[in-house]
Amino acid sequence: MKLFEESRVRGLEHLGGTRSRIDEECIELLGRNRGSRSGCLRMLSSNLHGLAMLAYVRDGKLDVMKQWAYLSARAQIMLQHETQETIGMEDLLWPLVSDNEEVIAWHAANPMFYESLQDPGRKTIVTTHEFARLQMHRALAHQWPALAEDCGRALAQPDLFKRHLRPRLVIFEFLLALARGDEATMRSKLLDRCSPRQRARSFQFESGLTNHFIVAYATLYAKMAWRAGYELDLDTPWIPRDWLPVRPLPHDDEPWPFMKDFDIWQPFKGDYAAWSPRWPAP
Repeated sequence: MKLFEESRVRGLEHLGGTRSRIDEECIELLGRNRGSRSGCLRMLSSNLHGLAMLAYVRDGKLDVMKQWAYLSARAQIMLQHETQETIGMEDLLWPLVSDNEEVIAWHAANPMFYESLQDPGRKTIVTTHEFARLQMHRALAHQWPALAEDCGRALAQPDLFKRHLRPRLVIFEFLLALARGDEATMRSKLLDRCSPRQRARSFQFESGLTNHFIVAYATLYAKMAWRAGYELDLDTPWIPRDWLPVRPLPHDDEPWPFMKDFDIWQPFKGDYAAWSPRWPAP
């Protein structure tokens, strides 16, 4: 607990910078459809992540944190529509903790998360990034038989995973346990990721907006488990306990017309239209 409190103090000092408030110039440019739309959406998403963390770790306001998380999730979706850039795996945390079912459904219906348009077969090769993303997508969409089959296939071939890929085996072990409903293994894998040794290894790869307060991937996996009905008891400050229950806000506000008027279910642009998420989500 002492390590957590020391890390929390350092994290609050870090969030006291420019990311702890919304860049009003970005809001103005987005409202007027001027400047770099992608650049402004990227900045806005980062601002909203910072505000979400401050609302929780400094102010203790869970509902305010969820509202900022929801807005950041919408900004990320708008950015993908604008650039067709793939949303990062860690960024799935924000729609999940918002508990907004529409933005979660959008991600569960988004094949661009795991597809390689140049080589669609990559998602079937166990050592590729696309294969790992596909398994995360299946967990999000509750596609348990396919998730169990592919994770089992990857774990049966550990020698294929060279040193820099070996951490993926731990992810597949967790996802296989999730697909099977093995709560003991899920709990063990998550708590191990929060150990001082594993946290030191992952710290540099996580967002600077969260890495002092949570272990982002462990929190993401724990939230997935709770959404699947597995209310894991995780005795660690690095996975916020009150983030895990599925409790949507009574109403999610979009304070800016450029966001409120944007239909997240509209098709992607141009050649990417065929890969657009569909409503209702499958």
